[in-house]
Amino acid sequence: MWTAASCTGINGEGMNFFMEGIRYASLEVRPRRIFARLLPGTDLIPGIKKICDKHGIKAGAISTMLGSLRQVRFVWPIPDTVNKSRLKYGAPKTLDGPIELVSGTGVIGTMKDGGELAVHLHASFSDSTSKMWGGHIVDEGNPVAVTIEIVIDAYDDLSLARNVDDETDMPLFNIVGQPVIHVDGKA
Repeated sequence: MWTAASCTGINGEGMNFFMEGIRYASLEVRPRRIFARLLPGTDLIPGIKKICDKHGIKAGAISTMLGSLRQVRFVWPIPDTVNKSRLKYGAPKTLDGPIELVSGTGVIGTMKDGGELAVHLHASFSDSTSKMWGGHIVDEGNPVAVTIEIVIDAYDDLSLARNVDDETDMPLFNIVGQPVIHVDGKA
């Protein structure tokens, strides 16, 4: 079984790639809720970004998402010997439809450099044989078949910036202006 702790470094020695202890950043926010429907042929993430533009959403959470897609393009983590996290996303997989999008959730924010809207979306879905799949949905290539119904919680008093994290080498959202809290004193 693969675990971050079981990885070996480039020289073959065991290494601890992550800081230890309980660490977090948080901020209490109150949502403004948007219900939307994406129509047939609309590409999923570009469609979500248009909804965000229309409603002035710069930070938010996709709390509900379901419907159907003509196809789905997604990635999932695989072991990696280069990244600090010892994982990376593999090449995108495309499943031809019809695809039933059973559930999707995500985070909406902006890219740290340039301020472009960013949607980090994960979903579970089934193919035409009812086999379940899941993963990180890629930015393009996910056209709606019949409908996608979506609920977005917009947070006007929150700023989320996505960039490559120094600790993990992965693109992650951070709460702008909120320090990381170290609960047990470990760093």
